[in-house]
Amino acid sequence: MLLTVSEVTEMAKLKTKEEKRKVADMTVDELAELVRQILREELKFLCSIDDEGNLVFGCEEAYARYVELLGKKPSEVKAYWVEGGMKFRYSDDEVTPELAKELDEAKQEPSVPEEKVLAELRKIGVSV
Repeated sequence: MLLTVSEVTEMAKLKTKEEKRKVADMTVDELAELVRQILREELKFLCSIDDEGNLVFGCEEAYARYVELLGKKPSEVKAYWVEGGMKFRYSDDEVTPELAKELDEAKQEPSVPEEKVLAELRKIGVSV
């Protein structure tokens, strides 16, 4: 969720109203700090920082926007998103026509029903 200029402006108006101050009376440095503060407050709900200093996003969309905004390869960005308790990040690899064809063919291959796999596992003594 990226904020638009009008949203940041509106938040700045609300913040300065709380402080009984006009945006027009602020210096450029004060306004810049106010915008930084607003962005920090908004971003804390979108991501957090893990013990290794990586940005942790709660959804793929926020992660993707962040990577796109930086304009770097995913491997150059210290960030990932969490989904279902698992960490994900984009790869730098680009899908070639050959790989795309291979992936499409793999999708068409028949899959084994779950109950059949579970029955086989039980047969060899694996508790599931």
